[in-house]
Amino acid sequence: MPDPICPAIEVRNLTMGFGSFILLENIHFTVNHQEIFVILGGSGCGKSTLLKHIIGLHRPLAGEILIQGQPMNPQDQESYQHILQSFGVMYQGGALLGSMTLAENVALPIEAYTDLPKQAVRDLACIKLQQVGLMGFENHLPMEVSGGMNKRAAIARALALDPAILFLDEPSAGLDPITSAELDNLILEINQIQGTTVVVVSHELPSIFAIAHRAIMLDKQTRSIIANGDPGWLRDHSEHPFVHDFFNRKPSVPHPSETISAHNSMNPNDLGHGHGTAP
Repeated sequence: MPDPICPAIEVRNLTMGFGSFILLENIHFTVNHQEIFVILGGSGCGKSTLLKHIIGLHRPLAGEILIQGQPMNPQDQESYQHILQSFGVMYQGGALLGSMTLAENVALPIEAYTDLPKQAVRDLACIKLQQVGLMGFENHLPMEVSGGMNKRAAIARALALDPAILFLDEPSAGLDPITSAELDNLILEINQIQGTTVVVVSHELPSIFAIAHRAIMLDKQTRSIIANGDPGWLRDHSEHPFVHDFFNRKPSVPHPSETISAHNSMNPNDLGHGHGTAP
């Protein structure tokens, strides 16, 4: 069970990059339990890379990441394997295995982390597909269904072990507006009915406004978090020109060499939840 005292996720003074190339420097923020939290920003700012650091695929250059109070340390295999079972991930594009049926894809984490008999695994995989609206498509291959259905199947796989935290990397990318709205509704249902904490990487404004309780905006120029708060508040009240233009979908003037303090871009009600420090 999640520890109600600790945040669902805590990122402390994280610096990430590759070699001498720094993407983000000394950032820190928290994600609350049962929150839909969005990581957003312009192209190339490090959104998906940050997600990969949080789930342990990349090691930070400095700083610490805690999942429900437990340090994310892939070198400690016992602790890491326990943490892995507490969250599920939907990667960009779904990342389903094309040679396996939807049910077989969903069954993979169940087979890896439980000792359930084969029929029970199959039944549970079918239940998960039913939860995302794919009953009747259990035996279809990914190539035989639409892009939106592939995304749903990938979410079903991420939910296979009933995780406390769900990570979604660009879930609405490439989808038509109706399919995207249907996926937004699914995310809301997962959050509201199951109480799942959801972390979404996205730059799709309609989806962000529809589902997010809170968002942070990354900035590749300052290598920091330049906004943290409710997306609607940031759209209407942020004093940071890039943040304002992003949320209002306006062409931006050349990025200023010196930005307004991130403090002025944050919802006062959200102060203390997280911020970044520009170099």
